[in-house]
Amino acid sequence: MRITKTPEERKAEMVAIASSLFARQGFVRTSVSEITDGAQVAKGLFYYYFATKDDMVRSVVEGYCAYLEADLEKIVSGNETGREKLSRLFSGEAWRTYFTQPLMNDLCLPTSKAVYSDMCDQVTAHLLPGMSRVMEQALVEAGKDPALASQLAGTMLYGVLMMMRTNRLNADEIMRMMDLLLS
Repeated sequence: MRITKTPEERKAEMVAIASSLFARQGFVRTSVSEITDGAQVAKGLFYYYFATKDDMVRSVVEGYCAYLEADLEKIVSGNETGREKLSRLFSGEAWRTYFTQPLMNDLCLPTSKAVYSDMCDQVTAHLLPGMSRVMEQALVEAGKDPALASQLAGTMLYGVLMMMRTNRLNADEIMRMMDLLLS
């Protein structure tokens, strides 16, 4: 007997399979056929939901961002100082959980600039509200004016993402910048 699923369930199933494949082998080495075979659907159904494989990558990244946002909310609501929260956020552990090395390697390829830029936009949209609250807390604790906390958080978040793409920044350097800002 054939199992009938809603369009939303089918799409979510393909995104989950793609997510698992991208985490293991990146999206460059993952074929549309591998995704559809894993979901046991016809290849044409992939293109019904996603115009291109890049659209699938964007859907996977969107899912990761939602999880990352939930993790950030736990950090924001914690009892640590603002600086400790920033340190946890930029420690890289949460990032490595969702943005695995194979996926990040592919996102950082010159041919993936548009997808990487979209990823930066998605990460910023999901994380900016919580990061702004953490930045405001850290500035207040440092005796600084928190009026521009949101702009500072956005500039830092987007800048960090862009600099990480070119391997010009790591977690230790980010925290050194935070120390300079908050001292």
